[in-house]
Amino acid sequence: MNTKLLKSIKIAVIICLFPVVSQAQIYSVEVTAGAFDRLHSIVSFYLPADFEPGEYHLQSENDENTILQVDEKNRAWFILDELASGGSKRYILNSDQKIEDLSVYSLNYELDENTITLKTGSSRVLSYYHGENNPPDVLDERYRRGGYIHPVYSPAGIILTNHLNVDQHPHHSGIWSAWTNTVFEGRTPDFWNVHLNSGRVDVDNGAIVPIRGSVFTGFKSNHRFADLSSPEEPEIALNEVWKVRVFQPGNGYHLFDLEATQTVNTDKPLHLPEYRYGGIGFRGHADWDVPENVTFLTAEGMNRDGHGTRTRWTHIGGRSDGVLAGIAILGHPSNYRHPQPVRIHPDEPFFNFAPQQMGDMIIEPGTPYTARYRFITYDGEPVPKLLNRLWDDYAWPPGVSVVKLNEED
Repeated sequence: MNTKLLKSIKIAVIICLFPVVSQAQIYSVEVTAGAFDRLHSIVSFYLPADFEPGEYHLQSENDENTILQVDEKNRAWFILDELASGGSKRYILNSDQKIEDLSVYSLNYELDENTITLKTGSSRVLSYYHGENNPPDVLDERYRRGGYIHPVYSPAGIILTNHLNVDQHPHHSGIWSAWTNTVFEGRTPDFWNVHLNSGRVDVDNGAIVPIRGSVFTGFKSNHRFADLSSPEEPEIALNEVWKVRVFQPGNGYHLFDLEATQTVNTDKPLHLPEYRYGGIGFRGHADWDVPENVTFLTAEGMNRDGHGTRTRWTHIGGRSDGVLAGIAILGHPSNYRHPQPVRIHPDEPFFNFAPQQMGDMIIEPGTPYTARYRFITYDGEPVPKLLNRLWDDYAWPPGVSVVKLNEED
C-alpha cells in the first residue's frame, strides 16, 4: 500500500478516536443598579451570535443560582431579586450549564384553535385571539375578528377587560391596536370603527409564534391594516408585528409587555392627522360601564380630568363581579412624543396613550413606528409607590457588562 495513503488513514483513525471537544463559553456578567433600588427587576442584555438559545444557570459570587433565558436573537433575560442603588452584582455564565428540563418552571401557555392563553403556574394572565372571536347574534360579521388581547386577569383571576359589548362600543376589543383618523393614498380609512366599513385590522392567519421559557412566556403575531375604501379591492396600508411577553418578577401583581411595530405596506405613507384617540386601546370590564364603578389615576395624581395630559403611567380599575382590581399601563421613554398624552373617556372605561393629540403624525416608508407599553395587573387599590418603582425599572433598567473569560481566568 502507498506509504502516504497509509499515513493519511492512520491520521483519520486518530481523529475519529479523539474527536475535537467544543470548549464551553464562559462569561462574567456584572449588573449595576444605577440610581434606583432594584427589586424583582427585569434585566436583559445581548450575547454573541454563536451562543445557543435556551435556559441557563447564572451563578453569583455567593453560589446562588438564577435562571437565564436566551432567545433566538441572542438576547438574554433574567430577574434580579434585589440590589441597592449604586450597587453591583457579578455572575458567571457557562454555556455548559444549560437547563434541559423546563417542566419545573411555572411560566407556560395553552394554545387552541382561536386563542393563546399565557399563564404563570395555574394563574391565567391573558388570552389573545390569534384566530377569530365569536360575536353574539345581534352583532354582524364585521365584528368577527382576532388580533387582540382578551381577557386580561388580575392575580386573583378577576377579569379586567371587555369585548363585543353590545351596549357600548362593540368594536372596542380588550387591548387592541388601530388608528382612527387617517389619510392613505388620498382616502380616509378608519381602522378603529369597523362598523363604518372603511377599514379594519385583522390577524395574518397562521403567523403566531408561541414562546415558552422560565423567565418569560409569550408570542409574536402579525396584523394587517386593510383599507376597505380602496375603489377596487381592499388594500393593506400597514403591516404590524406584536411581541407580547409575560414575566413573573414578583409577588402580588402580574406583568406583561406589549411591543407593536408598524410598517407601511406600499411606497406610500400613512398620515395620522391630529385626533383625540387611536393607537393601542384598552377597554375595561362591563361592570365598569357604570361610571361610579371605575376610577382612573395618572402618575401625577389626576383622575378622569387627566384626559389630554402627558403622563408616564395611568391606572384604570374598579369592581368586577363585586371584587376590586385594576391595571396600570406604563409608557416607555422610547415611544414617540414621550410622555404621551392620554385619552381618558369622560364616562366609559376606555383609555389609550394618544401621541396624535399633539399634532399630525406620519408613518413613512422605510421608517417603522414602534410603541412599547408595560401592563401591571393587581387586586385592590393601585399603589403609586409600586407603580413608580416599576416604571423606573422599565424606563431605566439595570446596566449590564458582559466579558468573556479566558481559560486562565
